[in-house]
Amino acid sequence: MRTGLKIAWAIGICCLLAGCWDIKSLQDVNYFTGIGIDYENERYEMYIQQLDFSSVAKSEGGKSDRPAVVWVGQASGKTLSEAIIELYQTTQQAVFWGHLNSIVFSKRALEHADLLGVIDSLIRYPEIRYTPWVYGTDKPLRELYTTRPFFNLSPMNSILYAPETNYNQRPIIAPMRMSSFIRSLREPGQTTLLPSLSITSHTWTQNRKPDPKLEINGVYVLRNTKYLEWLPAEKLLGVRWLVNKKQGSRIMLTEGDERVATVRLSRPKTKVRIEMGSGEPVFNVEVEAVATVLEMWKEKTEAELEKMAGEQMRDQIRSSHSLGLEIHADILGLEHRLYRRDYAAWKRLTADGHTPLASPRLGEVKTTVKIANSGMYKMKHRRSEY
Repeated sequence: MRTGLKIAWAIGICCLLAGCWDIKSLQDVNYFTGIGIDYENERYEMYIQQLDFSSVAKSEGGKSDRPAVVWVGQASGKTLSEAIIELYQTTQQAVFWGHLNSIVFSKRALEHADLLGVIDSLIRYPEIRYTPWVYGTDKPLRELYTTRPFFNLSPMNSILYAPETNYNQRPIIAPMRMSSFIRSLREPGQTTLLPSLSITSHTWTQNRKPDPKLEINGVYVLRNTKYLEWLPAEKLLGVRWLVNKKQGSRIMLTEGDERVATVRLSRPKTKVRIEMGSGEPVFNVEVEAVATVLEMWKEKTEAELEKMAGEQMRDQIRSSHSLGLEIHADILGLEHRLYRRDYAAWKRLTADGHTPLASPRLGEVKTTVKIANSGMYKMKHRRSEY
């Protein structure tokens, strides 16, 4: 009797244990980390990157003598789901999508593919979150997914998977996650600035041989899933003050071709006032920022540097706005502000959202810069509050 009770008790305890009966070993799973999507001849060309996570763990723990092992798979289909099913025929082990952290659209896909349909196909896999980084590119996707970072580190340490570190150093083009990409495509009056990923072989060398590296070199401009244009990063300097508003942007102050100083503008505060004149909106912009002097080649007073910095900010904003008008794109996001603040006017001017706001007019652009820190440089006529 006692033996029977002991056996029953042991069996009951085992039933309560939260064991991992169906757990799979690391080597028994294919971990997809990136997906590239091309579109040609009305067919989707899909590229999948998967990593050997045992080698990734070693490279992320420190420098490795050998680069992390990378596989790139390719499949095609009339739909993205059809391409994925074709790829499954050769995956060898079970596939896990939970580590997917980058989605790259080719330029052809941005121009011709059903972008929201592609996203809808992806998010039907329950492991995929809304957090992968999204890019566009005009480079071959296979080449993009085989470009390695420095020091034999894991591809997870590259701009493709970790763009925020690079953005903090050069805050011009903000990286975009899938959730923001979807919201931007669906939001009325919104213009999407999708980061453009490229490969450069002219900057770095290894043992005197070119060492290709990834870079974010511009944006693809879209509106309501419609592709408009590609713009280089150097023509988007005014966007950061209204759209990105990231701290720590550097600008070089010049007089003609002569360098004067380099300052870092931080904590920008932007206000956009909308005035309805003759039934048409006029957007007046005010930007305030705090400056730190980093370099100074020509002696200037504090007031002169503040004026020069403010004028350059204003010129950058107007230049970016003019560039947007040339391609019929609202890259400063002015129309969306009208949608948020005066829906009735926006609805009237855009035929209930069916047509974009025709040439949004930029009115007064007022910029105010105050130098809070000149570092080791002595400034003339410093104000008492500093």
